[in-house]
Amino acid sequence: MVCSLLDMFNIRFLLVCLILSANALSFAAAHSDSTGKSLSGFDTLEALYKGNERFKGVGSRKREAVSRLVEESTPSFMFLGCTDNRLTPASIFQSPIGSIISQNNIGNQYSKTDVSTDAAITYAIQELGVQHIIVLGHYGCPGVSKAITAPREDNPVMKWISPIVRLYKTTRRREIVKFRDSRMPHRGLPDGNKSAPSADEAGFRSLVEENVKRTVKALKEESILAKEYQRGAKTTPKESVEVYVHGFVFDEATGNVVNLNVSFGPPGFPIPSVPFGAVAAAKNFHREKHFPGFNKGKNL
Repeated sequence: MVCSLLDMFNIRFLLVCLILSANALSFAAAHSDSTGKSLSGFDTLEALYKGNERFKGVGSRKREAVSRLVEESTPSFMFLGCTDNRLTPASIFQSPIGSIISQNNIGNQYSKTDVSTDAAITYAIQELGVQHIIVLGHYGCPGVSKAITAPREDNPVMKWISPIVRLYKTTRRREIVKFRDSRMPHRGLPDGNKSAPSADEAGFRSLVEENVKRTVKALKEESILAKEYQRGAKTTPKESVEVYVHGFVFDEATGNVVNLNVSFGPPGFPIPSVPFGAVAAAKNFHREKHFPGFNKGKNL
């Protein structure tokens, strides 16, 4: 019994060390000097090799324990995140090894025409039995920023983020409309503002949030979940697929995670309580009939 407790302590200690190491490397990787070189110095194949050597040096018993933990663990969470979010969900949420799986792309998007993401979600639901799918955006997202500046480039990146470009041009959310108008050509700025926005710009932050909401909506309407929910409605509750989808945004500057209040789940099942703080309800610009030149905010 004593040996078992010691082994469990060693395993947990190892996991904490691995997570803390990942945090340090992730933070440093997210910050580079003016030349673009990582401040961590972790930017060569030699650095990867040495990292692997350190991992192997923890001892065979501990490595085997970690491997066994990975094999025996069933992940409860799947994250649909952004390729350019340098802090992983495992770092952000300090999760144990094996409890999280991730699928990333530029701008944390979902489309039924994206076979890779669709297959990953299907696999997570049908084979791994995840309980929650979380669309995780991040303030300051370079993909969303690029959609705002929208350079005239014909390449795969611009094609991929084109839905975010359309969202930026058509959304009626108050902060984004104000932000969009401020960047239009005007006196003193005939070509408009083409520079990348700062991460704390309200309109930019709002677009990050609206993009996450758009992805959650697409998952609800176009992913395998719609079919699974329909099938579950015709079976007993025990046979239903009890998977919930949530929309969160991570703030790299503060470490905070905010809830966008767009969670959904199978019909007839209550949405689990979400402990993360919720952002204020978004408001759209709405043209008043009796005052055609006057706009007022309207709760979504």
